[in-house]
Amino acid sequence: MHPEAERLFSADEALRREADEMLAQSGIGAILAGAGYVVVGSYAMRTMTRRDLDFERAEEPDWARHWEVGTQLSGTGWCVRLRCSDVYKEGFFDYGLYWDVRVVDPAREGLAKPGDPSVWNLDLWTARAQEFAPTRALRAAWMSAMTGEARSCILALKEVLCREPEYGRSLSAMHIYEAVLGRGNTDLSELSAWLRGRPSEQKG
Repeated sequence: MHPEAERLFSADEALRREADEMLAQSGIGAILAGAGYVVVGSYAMRTMTRRDLDFERAEEPDWARHWEVGTQLSGTGWCVRLRCSDVYKEGFFDYGLYWDVRVVDPAREGLAKPGDPSVWNLDLWTARAQEFAPTRALRAAWMSAMTGEARSCILALKEVLCREPEYGRSLSAMHIYEAVLGRGNTDLSELSAWLRGRPSEQKG
């Protein structure tokens, strides 16, 4: 077990509790549930180190239906950014309709500046079930392999690496899960050595 496991577990629990409160108070949770989105990623894996939530909706992509979700989210008053993409046409990933959402409590004082740690980042993906299938199978395998020790190592690595500029670009949580749960690499030097030889483009 990582020596700071208790603190890491408590921090993850606090972030997930804060996420629940934000989704309930803003009405965003009800909108997403009603539209068929399910939460995945670090919230579901219990490996949260920052205010970031990932949602997926498995259905035949429909631009008008996708856009309607953004319209509903804008009505909450909590969204300071809504950026919409048709990834099938843009091609920065292989598939999906995507919303990049930034969420801030409208009662807070001051501006939500770039990099503000109090801002919630939401990634909303819509794609066909078969397009999600490979990543979902991988996540299921990782969940079945998750132990308390592995979770503490993942949290420790994410806590350090999520502050790096390349995190979310050339480096992602998927790399960390694969390194720890798939390869047994539990420290930063092992992870770095593995990453130098194997870049990844997976979402998650």
